[in-house]
Amino acid sequence: MTIIESINAALATVQDPELHHALPELGMVESVSESSGIVDLTILLTISGCPMKDRLTSDITAAVGAVDGVKEVRITFGVMTEE
Repeated sequence: MTIIESINAALATVQDPELHHALPELGMVESVSESSGIVDLTILLTISGCPMKDRLTSDITAAVGAVDGVKEVRITFGVMTEE
C-alpha cells in the first residue's frame, strides 16, 4: 500500500460530524498529495462557514497523522458546489 492509499484509508475513517458518513463517501476529499512526509489535503465543506470545521480539522489531523511516514498534515478547505 502506498502512502497515498494509506492516507485515503485513514480519511475513510473520518466521518462528517453532521451527516455521519465518511468524507470520501460524501465527495468531500478533493485532493490528496504527499511529499517528504508533508501531506496536503483539500477538503470540501458541505456549507460555507461550516460550524464543524474545527472538529473536522482535528479528526482529519489525528487520522492522517497516524499514518506511517506522515510528519505534517496541511488542510485547505473549500466549499462544495450545489451538485
